[in-house]
Amino acid sequence: MSEVKLPAYEAVDAALKIQSLAVTPSELHGLLTGMLCGGLPATGEQWIGPIADYANNGESLGGEARAMTQSLVEMTAKALASTGFEVSLLMPDDEAALLDRAEALSEWVNCFLSGLGLMGLNHEKLPASVQEALGDLQDIAQLGIDEEDDLEEQAALFEQVIEHVRMCALTCFFELVAKHQGEQTDKPTLH
Repeated sequence: MSEVKLPAYEAVDAALKIQSLAVTPSELHGLLTGMLCGGLPATGEQWIGPIADYANNGESLGGEARAMTQSLVEMTAKALASTGFEVSLLMPDDEAALLDRAEALSEWVNCFLSGLGLMGLNHEKLPASVQEALGDLQDIAQLGIDEEDDLEEQAALFEQVIEHVRMCALTCFFELVAKHQGEQTDKPTLH
């Protein structure tokens, strides 16, 4: 099974800046992933309104930013639906400063939570595993890097946090979307 490869952070950043959108690639991808994990259909263009509201003061997306966002929706949906746990977070690469990567992770997580919120889910009715994942994500969104501590050790811990965020997103997708899609396809069709 081949891994779904997201575009480079810098390429997405350039496409967003061309249209002067007020969103980072991490924020955009986190928001889209949260919406998909909350039940947004991967086909169609239902993502346009929320993304335009969030990133462009309600103005329509156009050009390269729209094409890039559509591509991100499709790639992320494909990664979430795969059975290989392939979901990736759109963040600066490993060569970027740890502080920049930590800020991008915080942006991704906060926007993921916002994306789920946009889908109108009732928090009290969510499965316990999703509630736990959301609690973990809320805690992770508050984490930071202490420049006074051993950065090498923090970098190793940071990688573990990224992996946990991926698993939390997959838990949300499986419990809120994939499980229900499977239940619907398992039901016999009445004629």
